[in-house]
Amino acid sequence: METKERTGCRPSSQKQKAVPGTEPRRPAQKRKPRPQQPGPEVVYTQPGPFNRNRFLLHLATVVLVVLAMVFGVSLFFKVDLEKTTVAGNEIYTPEQIVAASGLQGGENLMTVRETAISSRVMEKLPYIYKVRVGIKLPDTVKLMVEELDVVYSVEAEDGQWWLLRADGQVVEKTNSADAGQHTKLLGVKLHSPEQGKMAAALEPVPEETTAEGETVPVTVSGSQRLQTAITIFQYLEDYGIIGGAASVNVENLSELELWYGERFQVTLGDETQLAYKIQTMKSTIDRMNDYDSGILDVSFTVMEDKVVYTPFS
Repeated sequence: METKERTGCRPSSQKQKAVPGTEPRRPAQKRKPRPQQPGPEVVYTQPGPFNRNRFLLHLATVVLVVLAMVFGVSLFFKVDLEKTTVAGNEIYTPEQIVAASGLQGGENLMTVRETAISSRVMEKLPYIYKVRVGIKLPDTVKLMVEELDVVYSVEAEDGQWWLLRADGQVVEKTNSADAGQHTKLLGVKLHSPEQGKMAAALEPVPEETTAEGETVPVTVSGSQRLQTAITIFQYLEDYGIIGGAASVNVENLSELELWYGERFQVTLGDETQLAYKIQTMKSTIDRMNDYDSGILDVSFTVMEDKVVYTPFS
């Protein structure tokens, strides 16, 4: 009896039996599209003609409003000098500061400019290094100033002593006795100093000559020495040494030196790492006893990255 070979495939027309525990899938039903409702009819119209008179009326109205505002500001918001206030001043009187500001009574309050006032005040009153301007309607100006806590003394080419700000601006002329009350700058002299102007250094004249009689050019200028001194001044103030240094000597830029009061002769070495050297000097002195005094070497050349302290004998 012949047997038919099973192929393992079922004819496509044969229905598959459901697997126990599962539900047979239902064929997806297509949704019928909803009938579209007719929208409102769109009516097209022609744009209206340009109304020149209406445009000019609106423009005139805007111009009149602006003019009224400008007129109101110029008429009502005017500087009253009697109401002008000054704060933060100790060295100068309020009257001196207001006069230096250039403010005028009756001046339009809206034209007051902080930059112009600040530059005028600092030029005429050199102990002031910062000016802020506030306005309070309808007629009041507030001037808030910051004055110098410390200045430095330096000798000019004619032997006169001058006071100098940490940024290099000349404050005023002084005498030798008063110069000793400030940190003295040694090793450089000023050339034709003027109050309120930036300091200029006297340039050294070549003195050495060669065997052939030719002058040896100067390797370090006075400007370099002055700029190094200004850098040291600013670092001293950054680390809270306000007036603590008796002198700063920049005659030799490879052997910079300062005196901290009368207790410590501080060797800074060259111009490298000045901020770190001054910070190290300050932290070292703060840890020492009040009776300690001597030579403090923070040049880091004697011992690398170490402070060398030698007491006075």
